[in-house]
Amino acid sequence: MTSSGVKMKISKVLLLVLALLVPQLSMAQTSPAAQRAWKPFFAAFRAAVKKRDRDALTKMMAPDFYFLSSGGDENGNDDTRDEAFEYWETAGVGAWEALDAALAQGTVVNTAMREFRSRRPSRIAPPLANNRRAIKARSFKWYAIFEYRDGRWYCIGFTECCD
Repeated sequence: MTSSGVKMKISKVLLLVLALLVPQLSMAQTSPAAQRAWKPFFAAFRAAVKKRDRDALTKMMAPDFYFLSSGGDENGNDDTRDEAFEYWETAGVGAWEALDAALAQGTVVNTAMREFRSRRPSRIAPPLANNRRAIKARSFKWYAIFEYRDGRWYCIGFTECCD
């Protein structure tokens, strides 16, 4: 009887673990092309951030870039990157330094802050931003999200934690 009860408890635990892991693993799937493109993209992105190279970064950021409560497309050009740069440079919140610091910690596959129903490969920096407990506890200050779209990586957002 005791052995049977232990087996039943182990089975329930295993089922629970599988139920929790399977969605995470399925979202973590990424294409071989996205995997190959990640390292060169991330190295170039980090270098552009260090240099504050707006031209290079503009090419690596999505036009619908999300930044701190996304003030929006104030100039009506269907592109929020220019507003993001202006905010980073004038708001006095140390955004450039915060972006550099978040990137220095590296990235992981993004499973915690996914866009609704998005199946695109996605990564997040810093790795702590991929932890739901850390999000709830606001254990980090800033995070950046990257997404693989149309055959290439883009930074799609950089903002303070956590709404």
